[in-house]
Amino acid sequence: MNVVGVIGVGMIGGSIALRARRNGARVLGFDADARACERAVRCGAIDAIASFDEVVRESTTVVVAAHVEPTLALLRQLREHGPRAQLILDVGSIKAPVVEAARGLRAFVATHPMAGSERSGVDAARADLFDGRTWAYVSSGDDALDARARDFIASMGALAVPVDAVEHDRIVARTSHLPQIVGWCFARSLEQRTETIDALCGPVARELLRVGRSETTMWRDILRGNAVNVERELRELARALEREADELHASGACG
Repeated sequence: MNVVGVIGVGMIGGSIALRARRNGARVLGFDADARACERAVRCGAIDAIASFDEVVRESTTVVVAAHVEPTLALLRQLREHGPRAQLILDVGSIKAPVVEAARGLRAFVATHPMAGSERSGVDAARADLFDGRTWAYVSSGDDALDARARDFIASMGALAVPVDAVEHDRIVARTSHLPQIVGWCFARSLEQRTETIDALCGPVARELLRVGRSETTMWRDILRGNAVNVERELRELARALEREADELHASGACG
């Protein structure tokens, strides 16, 4: 029987677990927070709670769905245990450090589903979260293994897109990490919100406020791991905003 072991049953891990169960797999869940696993059983995301060793020993596919720093540590642990799984993948938002940490780990493919939510935890998980979304993967150099990764991604309803790890981190700094920081900054600028302000928020403002509600703990981990790229994007955006302000001032619109 196809057994999927999910290490980290938060929103992403829980969504993968729900979809895998819907696809007919038996799903084992492990999380450092025992309460997360208990909630995952109650909401039907996993069939059973397992220890780390049980996931390693019994799973045909292992999904590491933890935050960045725990993911790096878990990959090193997996390398030491030598799991029997035919496919091991992560779902982290940065790839270069992950590829380095997993060097020598058999059956591993680094991946990143471009889907998520401002909500966190398994209670926010959805079996259709990945439908029609792109899901990046870094080629392992093993054609058969990469094919298994693409098949798994397709089983989640997503579209597999091959990427280079370093290029991936450079791009998502602009397309994902930068917008998240902008969302936080915008949300903080409206901390003293009133009914009038809420009524006059357009769709872009509402989306920024939604993004600004995202969990900060997970994101700070991601941003530290991709700091060089994100800093460059922030400074470039800051310069662009200054230029826009200067042009408005020069036009006389600001008096």
